[in-house]
Amino acid sequence: MRGHRLFLPILLGLTLTAACGAGTGTSTSGGTTAPSSPAGTSAAGENPGGDDHNPSDVEFAQEMVPHHEQAVAVADLALERDGDPAVRELAQRMKAAQEPELTQLLALLRMWGEEVTPGGGNGEHEHSHLMTEETFQQLRNASAAEFDRLWLESMIAHHGTAVELAEAQLRDGRDSLASMYARDIADRQRAEITEMTALLNE
Repeated sequence: MRGHRLFLPILLGLTLTAACGAGTGTSTSGGTTAPSSPAGTSAAGENPGGDDHNPSDVEFAQEMVPHHEQAVAVADLALERDGDPAVRELAQRMKAAQEPELTQLLALLRMWGEEVTPGGGNGEHEHSHLMTEETFQQLRNASAAEFDRLWLESMIAHHGTAVELAEAQLRDGRDSLASMYARDIADRQRAEITEMTALLNE
């Protein structure tokens, strides 16, 4: 398969960052340190994500991590260019939304005790929803005149596969927190597809 394991340094860096924060606690009035609640756990000890997850929940998180990771890298390509201000502004919004979501998805996988391997997933998936290396290189090498069009076309397709992953989670998943993330992703990226389509048609 071509280009389905891109942008691993971002994933590894996020994993290390999340892991460093996992052991922090809060100081009590008696001077002792109480461990902080794990991701997805409420102050009352209730876990909205819970242990009631299934393989579809795990697959959603493992597949969405490299997908978001790649979207951030592609957004950076637009931010490096002096192109259409509307495209640059959209790329900044995408990056600002998806970087925190990456941290949330990684926290879910840690909570479930699931391993996140480089490239995302557990090695059993081909990640066909990812942009190919060929497309990424076309974006890097595109002239100023063609970059915005190619970027919009590529991200419309990329968002479409994210919506498919989110819809699969809402259909087959069991974990309430994972499904909440999926609903947010689907709603936002559908709206961005509409926005990108309008820009492309201008």
